[in-house]
Amino acid sequence: MGVGINKLVLLIGIVHWRRRGGGGVIAVLEGMKVVGLDLETTGFDSRSERIVEYALVGSDSDGSHIRLCSLVNPERRIPSDSTAIHGITNEDVRGAGTFTEHMDKFSEIVGGAVVVGHNVMGFDWGFVHMEYLRAGSETPKVRGFIDTLKLARKLRIPGRHRLGDLCDRYSINLERAHRADADASASLILLWKFMKEYPESFRVPLEDILETLD
Repeated sequence: MGVGINKLVLLIGIVHWRRRGGGGVIAVLEGMKVVGLDLETTGFDSRSERIVEYALVGSDSDGSHIRLCSLVNPERRIPSDSTAIHGITNEDVRGAGTFTEHMDKFSEIVGGAVVVGHNVMGFDWGFVHMEYLRAGSETPKVRGFIDTLKLARKLRIPGRHRLGDLCDRYSINLERAHRADADASASLILLWKFMKEYPESFRVPLEDILETLD
C-alpha cells in the first residue's frame, strides 16, 4: 500500500489545515480546497505523450476527504521504458476510458483548488492542459499551485530535490514511488513537513506564497 492509502486519516487532518498549534503556521490554507496532484504518462513531452494514470487526493473546504485515482487509456501504446518506471502496461489501461471521459470529475475536483504537487507546474499541469486542449475544452481554473520542487529550491533545502530524495530526508514512507496516488499523497505530506520546519516562510498570505513560486 502506498503512502496515499496508509496515511489517509492523517491527510484529512493535515490538508484541512486546522489551527492545531504551530502558531497558526498552517492556517494559511485553512478552510480551502487543497488537493495533491500527480500523473503517470507515456513519456515526458506533453505535446506528443499522454496520461496513463492520475490521482487527486486531499480535502474540500469543508474538510471532507477527496480521493480520485484512475488509470487512463492513452489511445497509444505505452513504451516499455515508461512501463519500467511506473509499472503500468498496455493491458492495464485497456478499457480504462480516455482522459476525456474523466474530465468532468477531474474538473469538479481541481476547480478552485490549491493544487499541490512535485514539479506540478513544470510537468503535470502541462499534460492536463494539453488533454483539455485536444478535447476542445477549457482547462479548469485553480486557485493556485504549490509546487514542492520549486518550494524545496526556494527554501534551499540541502541535498537533491527529487521527490524520493526529499521523502527519504523527511522520513516519508514512499512505498510505491511513481504511482500517482502515492506521489500525490507524498507531495502533500512533504508540504506539511516544509511548513513545520520553515514556519516563517508560511506566515504570509497564500497569494504571496503563490507569487514567489510562479
